[in-house]
Amino acid sequence: MANKSISTSLLTRVLSVYFLLTLMVTAIQIGAEYFDTKRALISELQNQQSTFSGSLTRSLWEFNNPQIDTIADGLISIPAIAGVLIRDDSGNIVVQLGETLSVEDLPEQAADGYMLPEQNGIFGYFDTLIFEFSGHSTRVGDVTLFSTRDIAIDRIKLSLAFIVGNAFIKSTFLLILFSLAFSRMLNRPLNDLTRQIRSFRLDNLDASRVRLHDQHNNELVLIEQAYNQLIDNIEEYQDDLQRTQHKLKLANRQLDEQNAILEQEVARKTSRLSQVMLDLEQRKNELELRQEKLEREISQRRTMESTLRQSNQRLEASLQHLKETQQQLVESEKMASLGGLVAGITHDVNTPIGISVTASSFLIEKLDELDNALENKQLTQAQLKKFISEGRESLTLLDSNLQRASELISSFKQVAVDQASDAIRDINLKRYIEDLVQSLQPQLKKTQHQVHVDCPQDLYIRCPAGAISQIFTNLILNSLLHGFEGITAGNMWIRVSVSHDGESDRLHITYRDDGVGISQQQLDRLFDPFFTTKRDEGGSGLGTHIVRNLVTQTLQGDIDARSEPGEGLTYEFSFPVIILT
Repeated sequence: MANKSISTSLLTRVLSVYFLLTLMVTAIQIGAEYFDTKRALISELQNQQSTFSGSLTRSLWEFNNPQIDTIADGLISIPAIAGVLIRDDSGNIVVQLGETLSVEDLPEQAADGYMLPEQNGIFGYFDTLIFEFSGHSTRVGDVTLFSTRDIAIDRIKLSLAFIVGNAFIKSTFLLILFSLAFSRMLNRPLNDLTRQIRSFRLDNLDASRVRLHDQHNNELVLIEQAYNQLIDNIEEYQDDLQRTQHKLKLANRQLDEQNAILEQEVARKTSRLSQVMLDLEQRKNELELRQEKLEREISQRRTMESTLRQSNQRLEASLQHLKETQQQLVESEKMASLGGLVAGITHDVNTPIGISVTASSFLIEKLDELDNALENKQLTQAQLKKFISEGRESLTLLDSNLQRASELISSFKQVAVDQASDAIRDINLKRYIEDLVQSLQPQLKKTQHQVHVDCPQDLYIRCPAGAISQIFTNLILNSLLHGFEGITAGNMWIRVSVSHDGESDRLHITYRDDGVGISQQQLDRLFDPFFTTKRDEGGSGLGTHIVRNLVTQTLQGDIDARSEPGEGLTYEFSFPVIILT
């Protein structure tokens, strides 16, 4: 089997790694150059669209097709533009020149400044055309400018040549440098070392020593020293072997003398062996007694193990019961917050209903008086006008208060239903949060605290609405109970934003109050179950624990909190969500 050179293997591996890294870096540089050029082309398309949008919009408004064709020809003649697609307000194609995507690839709804992703080497910029007339804005159509991958590659040909040439020159230089260095510093010394080791002779150890030239304190010098040390050790072992052979001869003579002495000793010790056997029998009996005692101890230990096993089973059953009890407490806490909403909304609904009952009773009483006057033929025109006036006032009062009660019940109804179920619904998030805050008015109206909602007006999402309702209910009630202790007019902010990560959407929510805040020690235990600073006032310590479970388990998200004493408390949580368009 042919031997493979260490220097060749090492050089091959080093250069392979270097070439691989150079290839990766070159590929990354080429990709970055391409994407930078593509962004520049998109920017040029946007600039050209901005330049021609005014005249193109007026031409579409005036149905001036020759002017539109002239503008399209001017656009297609620009080097960065490979295609032009102009449509009217009905989506009909007015002009289509050059390389373009299919109409089905354009946005279905009107969009301002939409960048079309690359398909089959074609990408572009889409924008709607809005005509301003007498203070009114009218959409007259849209225009899409296209560019191609070939245009982008043509722009970066010089850069690509420079990058590839630079990588080739560096690789060639390093290949030559490494080859010379490995040949001088590794191949030659190893060949010299191999030649001298092959000349090893056991009968001439001094001539077999290795002597390397032009080596200064490197690994090969260590090999030289170790090999020469091995030869020194062999010389010492040869001397020791000769001395040992001499001692062995003397030992053989002494062994013969000792054999004679041993025969005499065997005869003498045989007589003692019988006495030893008796002692062994006695010890055997003692061992049997100890074995019986050990068996009794083993039996006792097995009994103790059985007892411990039963105790462990009882402990596991108690732990399971404790977990079930904790889950029941969590559910009870969730229903307790719903019960608080019911109690508060009942008081607010009773007031308009009571006024409505009074107005209807008054109206019935007046109607009876009118009926009696009619039967007794004492009804006058003045009485009838007075009844009509009073009846109209009573009906107006009755209608306004019943309307108020209906709005209160409607805002509470959906919140209560959501908190009691895990159904997934489509909701307008801002309107839903505002309804939730409205259902908490019985607690808020007793104070001067304010809730501020910053959420997009047209944000429709599909989610477990009950979880979101339960989260905000616990956070607002926690602020009222703990955060604003000693504060008469506090503020609570709810800020909502959306991020897009590839094909999925994620909802980011920040809830903050400007209350008293909490210490770092309390913040570390904020989400622990049964941790509360209001234990003596009936606090269960499950509110924030429920919030974390709803965010991380029901909504599959994450939550974090930060606070400092006197700086309020802030919750930040996010979770995946389906955005409805």
